Amino acid sequence: MTVSPDTFARCLAGSPIRRLAAFTVLVLALEAATFLAGFGRHVTPFVLVLIPPVVALLVTAAGSGAAAVRSLVGRMGRWRVGWVWYLAAIGIPVVEKVIVDLAGVVAGVTTPDRLAGAVSGSALLVPLVVLVPALLEELGWRGFAVQTAVDGGRSPAWAAAVVGAVFVLLHIPLYLPGQLYDGLPGWPLPITLLSGAVLLTWVYLRTRSALLAGLMHAALNATVPLTWGLDPSWVWQARAVVLAVIAAVVVIASGRWWLARPPATPDEQLGVQR
Repeated sequence: MTVSPDTFARCLAGSPIRRLAAFTVLVLALEAATFLAGFGRHVTPFVLVLIPPVVALLVTAAGSGAAAVRSLVGRMGRWRVGWVWYLAAIGIPVVEKVIVDLAGVVAGVTTPDRLAGAVSGSALLVPLVVLVPALLEELGWRGFAVQTAVDGGRSPAWAAAVVGAVFVLLHIPLYLPGQLYDGLPGWPLPITLLSGAVLLTWVYLRTRSALLAGLMHAALNATVPLTWGLDPSWVWQARAVVLAVIAAVVVIASGRWWLARPPATPDEQLGVQR
């Protein structure tokens, strides 16, 4: 039995949760196809980056039409938000890495001299490499998936948990032999990615800016060179703990907002500064 494009479009029209479900199924299916293609540890992550935005645009076009596609893309161009949100998007990742470094010094697994000496000129290239992939991913994960969840009447907590869980599933195969996480401990993955999902959902829904979410996503990766003076396995575990604590602070500080359906318009969204 085949499903025609018209039938697919009618199934998605008028139902945000159906669109989110279609997005999830298609992303996971294309992820599986990517790993089966055997691109290797260096190419696979960049292929995976393209899947969420492409699927988001496809599902939006099929279910809601051209106007909705323009709205989705427009979330990446929303930059007029308060400076405090730029500070949060970039500052939180920096603070996270500094805490990891300080913990490493206190635990005796590194020294300040080793941390300073490990940061080379190549660290300047990292932000350039991770920026575009992060922006593309956040167009799909927060700009489409989280927004679609709250459009369907779900709370920020529900959106962060469900979208975060899909994000975790997408990364589990990276532990396969020869892939990016090969040899790293497994337990930090869900903690790190779900904590990140909380922070990214928070920044996105407070500003309705996929650009800000993308900058935070990029900063979480671009600041990794600050930890190059530590063992990667130790950093992987320490980051999970630190990010979980930061996410918990954000959740507690935001209070009942996490359980309520956000307002429908960006300007009503908890006083976004202009």
